[in-house]
Amino acid sequence: EQAITTGGVTYREQPWHKECFVCTACKKQLSGQRFTSRDEFAYCLSCFCNLYAKKCAGCTNPISGLGGTKYISFEERQWHNDCFNCKKCSLSLVGRGFLTERDDILCPECGKDI
Repeated sequence: EQAITTGGVTYREQPWHKECFVCTACKKQLSGQRFTSRDEFAYCLSCFCNLYAKKCAGCTNPISGLGGTKYISFEERQWHNDCFNCKKCSLSLVGRGFLTERDDILCPECGKDI
């Protein structure tokens, strides 16, 4: 145990050496980085997203919800706003009616034949 003389980090009212305050998953230093925590453990944003964020049904990438990211939720699935498009014609379905066919979402025009 060494005294913290300079550049320490305070997290949850505990002092940390900058070198010791690392992401629980990848061990990257968090000092000066944006980070988040879950159950007392600190994570860098990319590890947190990979471990805990919902995945977009369109592009399969995590939906971080950080920075006010907007997303659409329907039943058990979520999409980034930019990924919420008709499977056939790619029309954006944000704020419009849509139909579902198994895992696909379709605009009313493309869906009228199902």
